[in-house]
Amino acid sequence: MNLRKDENFVQDEHWYEMSQRYDEFLNKIQNKNVVLLEIGVGFNNTPGIIRFPFEQMTANNLRTTLIRINKDYPSPMLEIENKTISFDEDTNKIIEDLKE
Repeated sequence: MNLRKDENFVQDEHWYEMSQRYDEFLNKIQNKNVVLLEIGVGFNNTPGIIRFPFEQMTANNLRTTLIRINKDYPSPMLEIENKTISFDEDTNKIIEDLKE
């Protein structure tokens, strides 16, 4: 649902279709075991697109765990600290380690 064209996001007909599909998916997974994987999302771009919604979803669903890979900003909001697994290492290193 995150469509980027140069430094801007694209909100065309396709974006709205994908947004609706994403909303349907979120409704479908309510109250289910969910793992959210967030890779490299900080505060410089648009944290309101991924970072903040993932934290909110984790806070609102008892069965959701957030895995955050972020060298610069690994910490979650305090309310979900016990439901978050944070990595503050280089993303490439973590992915390589997972391959082993």
